Amino acid sequence: MTVEVQAPAQRSATDGERTTRRSPVTRILAQAPAYLVVLLMAVVLRYSALRLDNLDTWFHLTLGDRFRSGEWSLSHPGSLTPFGTSEWVATQWSTQVAASLFEGWFGLPGVAWLFGSFYLVLLLTVYVVCRRRARALPAAIVLAMVVFGTAPAISARPQVVSLILLAVTVHAWLETWHDQRFRWWLVPLTWVWATAHGLWSAGVLLGFVVWFGMVLERRVSGRRALSLLALPVLCLGVTALTPVGPTLLTSQFAVSARSSLIAEWGPTSFRTVSALTVAAMIALLTVLWSRRGRIPWTWLLLLLLAAGWTLLVTRMVALGAVVVAPLLAQALEESLPKRVTSRRDRRAERAVLGVGALGYLVVLALVVPHTADEAVDVPVEMTARLQSLPTGTPVVVEDGIGAWMEWAVPGVDPMIDGMLDSYPVRYIEDFTAFKRVEPGWQDFLADSGARVAVVVADSPLTAAMKDQLQWTVVQEDADWVYLVAPDASS
Repeated sequence: MTVEVQAPAQRSATDGERTTRRSPVTRILAQAPAYLVVLLMAVVLRYSALRLDNLDTWFHLTLGDRFRSGEWSLSHPGSLTPFGTSEWVATQWSTQVAASLFEGWFGLPGVAWLFGSFYLVLLLTVYVVCRRRARALPAAIVLAMVVFGTAPAISARPQVVSLILLAVTVHAWLETWHDQRFRWWLVPLTWVWATAHGLWSAGVLLGFVVWFGMVLERRVSGRRALSLLALPVLCLGVTALTPVGPTLLTSQFAVSARSSLIAEWGPTSFRTVSALTVAAMIALLTVLWSRRGRIPWTWLLLLLLAAGWTLLVTRMVALGAVVVAPLLAQALEESLPKRVTSRRDRRAERAVLGVGALGYLVVLALVVPHTADEAVDVPVEMTARLQSLPTGTPVVVEDGIGAWMEWAVPGVDPMIDGMLDSYPVRYIEDFTAFKRVEPGWQDFLADSGARVAVVVADSPLTAAMKDQLQWTVVQEDADWVYLVAPDASS
């Protein structure tokens, strides 16, 4: 296949001054894309940054506390409960420690502000990366699609850090495709990424994909090709030099062994808005490219990488959006009539975005003390009863509140939490069968030694424990009930 290599339309509209005067209304309308970006900031602020409603947040805080206090070693971390008997790798300890520090300094509002700030950084990073390849309008349109495409990943979890660093990495490798320069700073960036979240491998893989595309296109060859190959190789090798050590390189195997048991690692459902949005981004880019003609191998390979992630794994949909974003912004730019953006417009755009970002951070700081001052969607009213239990008491749970329980009541041992890497695959399978009240569920319950439970009020498991085993409800809190066994005191 013959592929025509063309340089991306980077910085296509940065210079030039219009000599004609424009009315104030015209100047304001010229900044409509920047106002759209500010509106997207408000959307993210309203729906994602104010409440700590992701149950995984709690085990991240607990792990951060253990690492920060020195109770656990990064190379040999412990177990949150005696039910988690598998060895696991600390793949996101730096973000967890940062969250723990903010919680220690400012309480839960500090955690909400920290991750809310990460969301803002993600928005601005994606916009800037797209803006380097397109005018403000296509960049803002693509950013809106990315916001919807990454919505499930925008929560108080370290994954948002991966999205930020992936956006930076995509930009760096597209620049390398353009000028063949060795961007050595990707190596320390990958080191930081390897301490912050387990999806650092996506950035390394992307580097190999771009290098392979450059070789196919004959943009590089011989010594230059080997020199550039050293960059992704060094990025991969440096991950073995974090405090976790070389075992970090094998951490992906633990995820793959449990992927069939974790919903977000399962196949993508395109009934969700996020998956449909990213699929639309991929489809639109394909249509625009089909009209353009021949496309460089590197761009095609990046599109295939993003499409593969989006099609195969739910959790990777957000990564697909970030990879496609700059390519789509550039394709939209090339489909629009040529127009020069004045320096005045660029300065006004920066001012609007700067004021919007500052306002975002200020409003976030003012609001989170009132909206994120306590845990939500968890049985907070049962805290006192749980705290009265003897240390080491096993507790039946059937959803993600086990992680909250470990954070709020460190003395008890929930059956399971969101840290599935620390549980044997067979245990997770048995727990899933127990939750579904499948044959053998009573034996699983008896083996746990649990005589108290915090379970969903209307679940099949709750009904079976009450009807078949005569467990008694002693407290209710929203969607949960606190059960005790017949021979246990409340």
